[in-house]
Amino acid sequence: MTPIPFQTLTLTEQEFLSGREDGKPVTVAGELRLPRAGTDRLPLVIILHPAGGIGSNIVDWEQDLLGLGIATFVVDSFSGRGIVNLLSKRGEVRLLAQVEDAYRALALLQKHPGIDPTRVVLMGFSRGGKAALYASLNRWQHMHGPATNAEFAGHMAFYPGCDVTFRNDTDISTKPVRI
Repeated sequence: MTPIPFQTLTLTEQEFLSGREDGKPVTVAGELRLPRAGTDRLPLVIILHPAGGIGSNIVDWEQDLLGLGIATFVVDSFSGRGIVNLLSKRGEVRLLAQVEDAYRALALLQKHPGIDPTRVVLMGFSRGGKAALYASLNRWQHMHGPATNAEFAGHMAFYPGCDVTFRNDTDISTKPVRI
């Protein structure tokens, strides 16, 4: 599958938290995989990778989801920013940049003819899990979400760190949030 590039921003935490959208523009990409050919509109899981980047665990989940008839879009938040992984360079891409990437991916894919825009779920692992969890905050959805007011149909966070609190962080989406 050919990567699908999309525009996003690299924002500092302060820029993100204040709702600014004037950070450093960057092009990242994701790989869209459809479980089958056809004209029906499919559910989609947008997948955010951990600090180590896209590894075999992501590929395994992708294959399982495709086997269930669910399309996948794995976002590579690092390559477009010139990073391989953050295992030794944690500060190079702020966590909230992955939240911004998730909202931008949603804006892109809600228009795809093969995707049902009402059945797009966000899933992430570790660092990406933290981003998937934080993307459920209503305040951030209003500040950074798609202009169409599209929202994720659910949020799945696998082993996210829960060591940071934010103002109004209990005001979350009415859609399912699972950790």
